[in-house]
Amino acid sequence: MLDRFKRRATPKPTAWTAGQITFLGEQSGTAEESFKKALRERFAVDPRIQRAYLARVSYPTTGPQRSERENRGPDGSAAAVEIALCLVAPEELAIVRVVAEEFERIFAASQHMDTLFLSEAQERELAHVASPFYRAEP
Repeated sequence: MLDRFKRRATPKPTAWTAGQITFLGEQSGTAEESFKKALRERFAVDPRIQRAYLARVSYPTTGPQRSERENRGPDGSAAAVEIALCLVAPEELAIVRVVAEEFERIFAASQHMDTLFLSEAQERELAHVASPFYRAEP
């Protein structure tokens, strides 16, 4: 998993591993639909991307992956629902950079999003609550 994007300081993506992730459902809205459309266009020319979902997720309530700055409270234990771009693709920084470019064009600097590269088991779980907004042509 690669850490969220914020335009204020534009930190470099940071890899981290979450424990159990709970997939809550698909994320949608006007801005999200614009983001999905932009990503569909970018992904259509990238054979590495097989499927993409924009989902609401819940991470474990404790762990090193979150800090107070990241809306988790002083000890990182506050429960939170996050938005994640979930991809069936190889975990590559170049893919994350493409996503970051589109994210920064559409969302305010105060917004953030994680990028999650799905395992087969995670995708099966996610498919129960969301549909991919992008699917590679066979």
